[in-house]
Amino acid sequence: MAKYEFEANAKDSWDKNGGGTFSFKNPLGEPEGPSATKSKSGGRKRNVLNGWSSAKFVASKLFKKNPNAYFYRHNEPGTEQWTGDWTEEEKQLFLNTARDFGCGDKWGLFASYIPNRVGYQCSNYYRQVILPEGLVVDPNYRVSFIICHY
Repeated sequence: MAKYEFEANAKDSWDKNGGGTFSFKNPLGEPEGPSATKSKSGGRKRNVLNGWSSAKFVASKLFKKNPNAYFYRHNEPGTEQWTGDWTEEEKQLFLNTARDFGCGDKWGLFASYIPNRVGYQCSNYYRQVILPEGLVVDPNYRVSFIICHY
């Protein structure tokens, strides 16, 4: 928060960086976005300038206004995003962050503590690895196993 001068809470971040109300319209105010194109089916296609999806493009504009949305799809500016399997060191960092701050619905902010990973990666890792291995117990999730006999 201090590094990027984020506000202390989501309401202040939202209000002090443009505010607004909920709408299904394009959050940037452009009818089709500055460089978006239509797909063959008529839906939105990736942003032509940088190859991003519409969601990633919109999140990039919300750095100060909604840091959680930003970090859900982006790393800290200038930091490379890693893909693929998580290292044991990343797993331990994830567990330490979960212990210190908890897990929940702010995966973007959670990911800001895991270098080179974004929020959706942390959320997926949580559901696909952390919970099934029993490393964190979350009453909001039920892990079930399907046994297939061939």
